[in-house]
Amino acid sequence: MPLPQLLTRLPIFPLFIAISVFAGWNIPAFYEWTDSDQSRPSPLLWQVPLGTAIGSFVFCLALPWVPIAGDHANDSIQIRIRVGLRTLLLSTMAVAIATALLAKFPVVVSGLLCAAAFALLVGFGVRYAQHRLAAAALFSCMMLPFSWVIAYDELHRILPDLVVMMAGMPAFVPAALTSVIIGQHFRESHWLTFLLTAVEVVIGIWMICLGPKRTIAYLLLVMQLSLLSSLVFHQLCIA
Repeated sequence: MPLPQLLTRLPIFPLFIAISVFAGWNIPAFYEWTDSDQSRPSPLLWQVPLGTAIGSFVFCLALPWVPIAGDHANDSIQIRIRVGLRTLLLSTMAVAIATALLAKFPVVVSGLLCAAAFALLVGFGVRYAQHRLAAAALFSCMMLPFSWVIAYDELHRILPDLVVMMAGMPAFVPAALTSVIIGQHFRESHWLTFLLTAVEVVIGIWMICLGPKRTIAYLLLVMQLSLLSSLVFHQLCIA
């Protein structure tokens, strides 16, 4: 069967969920397969993610010409926002207050923003039944790559930190890179993981509203970022 016809028949969003949990559960097995150890990481640890990222990029370039089931204008949600002077003033005030609070209480504010973003995702899925599966796939692509943690032998050792960090884990690697750029030690910038995770969720909801092709491209990005973060976190756990 030609690839375009195959894609129209595949349950794409359940497939994303299945790949996320399968790949996440096998992160320790992948690490062992690369024959890495704490002092000698294998080049495969970066070569495989890089190859996957390149393959996904090529697929996304061809995606506009691939027929996807349900890719119709009626499937997208038209969002109309009336912007007036009062709205602009209130929005500016809200951003200013949030920025000030974020600077003073970064962990608390970013944590609340992250919780609000996930609550928004749940509300979005409840309100728009036609996009419920896509919303579930977004959540799965962000969180299920860390499913290996459930069977981790020393879970009790990392559990106290994990309970606090779990909501921000999908952005573990992006936050670490950002902390280097801004010159802040990563142990002091956990708030970045929550903030960037919240941004990922909000952008994901927007992509779902724009249609399935953009959603598929974004899910590929989010899933691979989470898998990379999961792999790095696994290396830190066994170190």
